[in-house]
Amino acid sequence: MLSKIPANKLKWLAVILIALYPLAIVAARLDVMHFRNSFLIFIICALIGFVVLVLSIFKLSKAQEGESASLLIAIVLTAIPLGLLGSNIVKARTLPFIHDITTDIQNPPQFIAAATDRSADDHSVEYEGNVIAQLQVTGYPNLTTLELNQPVDKVVSQAQAVVQAMGWEVLASNTEQSPFTIEAVDESLLFGFKDDVVIRIESFTTPEQNVDVPAKTRVDVRSMSRVGKSDLGANAARIESFLDNLKNRF
Repeated sequence: MLSKIPANKLKWLAVILIALYPLAIVAARLDVMHFRNSFLIFIICALIGFVVLVLSIFKLSKAQEGESASLLIAIVLTAIPLGLLGSNIVKARTLPFIHDITTDIQNPPQFIAAATDRSADDHSVEYEGNVIAQLQVTGYPNLTTLELNQPVDKVVSQAQAVVQAMGWEVLASNTEQSPFTIEAVDESLLFGFKDDVVIRIESFTTPEQNVDVPAKTRVDVRSMSRVGKSDLGANAARIESFLDNLKNRF
């Protein structure tokens, strides 16, 4: 049976399949099709690619003269996307199946501007409470409020600089009264998925703190995907990156 399948056809089928992945991404970014249809194309390409990969491997073991090069190309072109997709599946299984992350699960920062910027098909900005809070604590136990021994006005200024440096689009900011807030949007590299971010900054004092000692500043961040059930850790990584960048400025 394998002898009846030309190696050259397996190669060109692999070429077509690997070309469909970026085309599906571009189509979704240009709104030619819904991103879910692009994901469906990914799944179909992966299934066909797996068949091509298996056939090419078996055929390579009994390759005739002139077939090896075509079969090796088919194997490489099908194995690369399958490996990438497989790594994402493994990643999704090891991370919490959530898309809303915050450093303060008791009193998460609220989205105001994002609520009006989202479409009817996007997730609600309402925090789902204990259900996702417990999943977050299990998956990201070290994601907590950042406390800085810095004046609040300086922290606000540096937070704005970090937002700009990270390339986020600012939707709204409140720098007039406490708690100070910055709302922004970040886009994913491939599909351009939009995730909303809100940063809350406020000064505080501890009971044992001397009245002559300047108040500390507390920074909380919330990052939430507009679509999708799982964020593959993107929101937590975004918050950690922002807090690390902000902390390194002092």
